[in-house]
Amino acid sequence: MLSIDSIWKEFPDKILFKNLSFRLKEGMRVGLVGPNGAGKTTLLKILLGLETPDKGIVDIGKSVSIGYLPQEIIAGSARNIIEEALAAFPEVADLEHKIHSITEQLAENPENNKLLAELSQLQEKFEQIDGWDIEKKAKIILGGLGFTEEQLFEPFNSFSGGWRMRCYLAGMLLRKPNYLFLDEPTNHLDLNAIIWMENFLAKWKGGLIMISHDRNFLDKSINNILELNRGQAILYAGDYSFFINKREELLQQTEKSYNNQQKTIAQTERFIERFRSKNTKAKQVQSRIKQLDKMEKIQAVKTSKNFSVQIPQPERGPLKVVDIKDVGKAYEDNIVYTDLNLVIERGNKIGLVGENGSGKSTLLKLLAKVEKPSSGEINYGPGIKAHYFGQHQVESLDLNATIYETIFSISGGWTETQIRSYLGSFFFQADMVKNKVKVLSGGEKSRLALARLLVEPANLILLDEPTNHLDIHSRDIIEEAFKNYTGTIICISHDRHFLNAVTNTIIKVDKNGIKSYSGNYDYFLWKDGENNKIIEKKVSSRDTGNNKNSYKKLKGLRNKKRKIEKRMAVIDDELAEISMELKNNITGSDFEKLQALHDSQNKLESEYLALMEELEGLSEN
Repeated sequence: MLSIDSIWKEFPDKILFKNLSFRLKEGMRVGLVGPNGAGKTTLLKILLGLETPDKGIVDIGKSVSIGYLPQEIIAGSARNIIEEALAAFPEVADLEHKIHSITEQLAENPENNKLLAELSQLQEKFEQIDGWDIEKKAKIILGGLGFTEEQLFEPFNSFSGGWRMRCYLAGMLLRKPNYLFLDEPTNHLDLNAIIWMENFLAKWKGGLIMISHDRNFLDKSINNILELNRGQAILYAGDYSFFINKREELLQQTEKSYNNQQKTIAQTERFIERFRSKNTKAKQVQSRIKQLDKMEKIQAVKTSKNFSVQIPQPERGPLKVVDIKDVGKAYEDNIVYTDLNLVIERGNKIGLVGENGSGKSTLLKLLAKVEKPSSGEINYGPGIKAHYFGQHQVESLDLNATIYETIFSISGGWTETQIRSYLGSFFFQADMVKNKVKVLSGGEKSRLALARLLVEPANLILLDEPTNHLDIHSRDIIEEAFKNYTGTIICISHDRHFLNAVTNTIIKVDKNGIKSYSGNYDYFLWKDGENNKIIEKKVSSRDTGNNKNSYKKLKGLRNKKRKIEKRMAVIDDELAEISMELKNNITGSDFEKLQALHDSQNKLESEYLALMEELEGLSEN
C-alpha cells in the first residue's frame, strides 16, 4: 500500500497542498485529475521521492516496486529497440552472462561439482524471473505499442522522442511492478496505440496512478478518480464519467450549504450590530460572536462555466483556401508523399488521422511552409493568412518574460484592459499575469502558447496536438472556441473527444496516400469499418468465383497451414518437456545433458519462430 498523510507543499506564490491525505491499494487504477497547476506531477514526484513535502508523512512499503513514465523525452542510446526494452531487466543480462561464463568453465572441467551447483542455482533464478520468455514478451508489448518487427533491431537513438517514450514504456510494463505511475502517457501515442494501451491498463492487476486529460482513455483505463483542487484531494470510486456526475452533485450541495451559511452569518452579524450597545442583550451578543468565531467557514464554489476563449475571427476569404497539386515529399530515401492532390475550402475543419510516421505532421509543415515540397506545388487563395501551432510551440516562449509581456509584445497596440481581458479568457487572471513564464506548469505554458498564436486573426489555423498538457476543462473551452471559429482548421489530435467536437472532415493518412471522410471522428470510424467490410467481401467474392486452379491453390494453402499448426503444437509440447527437465535439479549434475537440452531448446524455438512467420505469411494470402 502507498499512503500520504497530512502533507503540505508550499511555493512562494501559492500553497499547493494543505493537509492532503489518501491511500492507494493494489488493484486501484487511479486517474489523477485537476486544473493545470493543481500539483498533479508534483504529487507523483513526492510519491517517487524526487521531491519532498514541507511536512506530513509519505509511507511506501519496502517491498513495493514502482514503474514511472515521466513527461520528459528519454535520452538516446546506441542499443537497438529490443535491447533497450530488455535493459529494464538488467538481472536477466547479468544472469545470462554468469550462466555463459560457468558453462565455458564446465566445458574444460565438467566434473566440477561446485560449478555445477552454482549453475543450477543461477538457472533456477533465471526460471523464476521468466528469463527464457522475456524477449518474446518484450516483442508482444513493443508490437502493441506500434513497433514493427524490423524496427525492433534499429538503433534506439534513431527514433523520435515519442517512439523512445514507447520503448521506455514497454520496458516498464515488462517488469510488471506493483504500481505504475504514468504522467500523460498518451501524449506520444497515435490513436491505435492509445486503444491498445487502454485495453492493457484495463486488465492491469496492480496499482496505477495516471495523469491524463483524455476522458475516453480515462473511462476505459481506470476505476477511481483522485481530484486535486485547492490543495485538497477527493477520491471518487468510479470512472471519469461517474466522477463528473458525482462532482456536479457535490458542487450543488456545497453551493447550497455555502448560501445557507452566508444567510446565517448575515443574520447573526445584523443581530450583533443591532444589539451590541444594549446591556440587556450583552450575553446573547457575546454568544453569537463566539458562534461566528467557531464556525467552520464553507468556501465559495468557484466554477469556470462562464469562461470562454474568444478567437479573433478572420474576414471572409476566398472559397478555395489551399490547393495542393501533384505534391511529392521525400527525405532522402524515405518517400512520404507522391502525387498528393487536395483542395481545402473555407469552413473545412479537418482532422488528420493515421499511425505515427504516416506523414500527418509533414503535411501540416508543408501547409505551414515550414517544409518545402520535393515536387508539385501548394497554392494559397488570395489574402489567405495561416497560423501554425507545432508540437514544440511551447519551446518558443520566452521563459523570462511575464504572461502579460508575452501578449503585449505582439498585440499591436492593445490596451492593458484588452490584454487582461484576452488573457482572462485563457484563465490567466488578476495578478497571475505578472508571473514569469518559467514558473508555469506544462498545461499553463500550452495555454499561453495557444493564446499568443491566436492574437491576430487568420483564415487558416494548423494545429499539431493543440490539447497536449491541457487539463480537461481547458480542453472543453478550447473545443468550444474552435467550434465557433469561422475560418478553416486542419489539426492532428489523438483526443477523440476533441476530434468529434471540432472537425467536420477526417482525412486518413497512410502509406497509400490520403482518403477523405465528410464527417467527424465517429463517422470516420463507422465509414472506415464499412469500407474494410466491403473490401473483405470483394476479396471473398473474387475467391469463390475463381476457377478450379484457384480452388486447388486455396486448398493447398489450407493443408499447408494445418501441417504448420500441427508441427507448432508438437514443438510446444517438446519445449514444455525440456522446460520441466531444466527445472529438475538432477540435470544440474549432468553437464552434457544440460548442454544438449539447451541446444534442443534453442533449435526448437528457432524453428517455432520460423513456422510462425511462415504461417503469418500464408494468412495474408
